[in-house]
Amino acid sequence: MNRRNLLKGMGAIALYSNFSGVLAEFVSSCKSNPKTLRPGFFSDDEFQILEQVADIMLPKTITPGALDTQVPYFLDLVVKNCLFPDDQKLIKKGLQQLNGEAGGKFSSLSKNEKQSLVNKIDAAAYKNDADNAWFMIVKKLSLIGYFTSQEGMTKALNYVKVPGNYEACIPYKQGEKAMAKTFLMYW
Repeated sequence: MNRRNLLKGMGAIALYSNFSGVLAEFVSSCKSNPKTLRPGFFSDDEFQILEQVADIMLPKTITPGALDTQVPYFLDLVVKNCLFPDDQKLIKKGLQQLNGEAGGKFSSLSKNEKQSLVNKIDAAAYKNDADNAWFMIVKKLSLIGYFTSQEGMTKALNYVKVPGNYEACIPYKQGEKAMAKTFLMYW
């Protein structure tokens, strides 16, 4: 037996011996079990605060809200994978600060108290208050996550499927939804 045939035979044995495991993994991955989403960056307490803040910023009305479009999971993913460590620390510190300003636990406040506190932080963040700068990042990312989701794009905006016919001027009717764009301007 020559070396080439030996290597071919060993490769075939390795392939066939592993094939059942690969096939089993493939078949099990095709089952329609929905995956449970879990935060990968924020602690459970921080993520709970993030969910409540996102729900205050983008509540469910006649259109889906932030929780319906999984905005908190989008925030978790983007903060973990796309932001610099300094910004990550700033957001975590801001969420802990929110607990402190709530007198211990943000989730223990009433809905109106939560809304009032978030509005106060929002106003301070846009007055260049360094302690609340984290909120601007969270708010911008929340809006990006919401309006790039399928529900946000098709139900909250006037979505026009592209490619389609080019129309240079589309008349605006009073009370009509804003047009959805297919590109993003982040900052």
